[in-house]
Amino acid sequence: MTDTQQQTQGRQPTKRQMIEEARNMALAGEWERALEINTRFLERFPRDAEALNRKGRALLELGRLQEAWDAYSEALNADPANMIARRNLQRLEMLASADTPMPTSSEPIPSPRAGVFIEEIGKTWVDELTRAADDSVLATVSPGEQLTFEVEGARVVVYSRNGTLLGELEQRIAQRLIDLLNAGNRYEMYALGMSGHSLRYILRETHQDPSMAGKMALPRQTRAGITDLMRERELLSQREEADFSFGEEEEEELIDEEEEDTEDVELDDEEADDEIDDDAVAFVDTSLADEVSDDDEM
Repeated sequence: MTDTQQQTQGRQPTKRQMIEEARNMALAGEWERALEINTRFLERFPRDAEALNRKGRALLELGRLQEAWDAYSEALNADPANMIARRNLQRLEMLASADTPMPTSSEPIPSPRAGVFIEEIGKTWVDELTRAADDSVLATVSPGEQLTFEVEGARVVVYSRNGTLLGELEQRIAQRLIDLLNAGNRYEMYALGMSGHSLRYILRETHQDPSMAGKMALPRQTRAGITDLMRERELLSQREEADFSFGEEEEEELIDEEEEDTEDVELDDEEADDEIDDDAVAFVDTSLADEVSDDDEM
């Protein structure tokens, strides 16, 4: 039974049911509906950091950047250790500094299935783009967004969902991918989020040609890169809420609102929500840590 049907019959949906519906709307790319559900959720459970993150994501996808900033700021105020809020405030900061609009689409763009972010040796590859676009361009790419790529000679060029050039694959993995495509394999690519001045991605095999049966298509990865990722996370965690800026006027308004709201409300951590941003961030931070250190030759 849906949230609306329960309300019609005079019964309020449970917290778990509201979270589930909000997540389903996000997975389906129904951001207006996701915003509505999370707003109503926060009326019942105010200062819930995960709900504020979900609300911020919906607003960001709808191009309502100032409101998204407010939601993520409130999430960080409620939970100062919340890395999803911190990463998105940093992302909004980049968008504001370059006055870059978020791309919009007339059709809902669904989020990928959760299994996309599960690492499989020989079938997935996690890396950063080379020759990456400016930070303000990369910041428009949402974690979990499906990317497209094209083979141009010996290069593999990567684009966002709206056709914006984002960068290229490193030459060694590009050549391996070209060989695999020529052998009949097929691949899809998703964004994991910004890393430094680049964009991290996951490449995943979606079809294996019979001629490749029993062979390791993509090489085993090493732990290389995890140190830099953790260093970035540590630097980001050291920033105070007021250190993020979204334009001078907006920043002053947000600081004033913070001073007015000093009530210490205990967080309700009954639910452990794993929305797509959380999946992407967790994957970036931990997936390489379990890899064997031996690096197969490509």
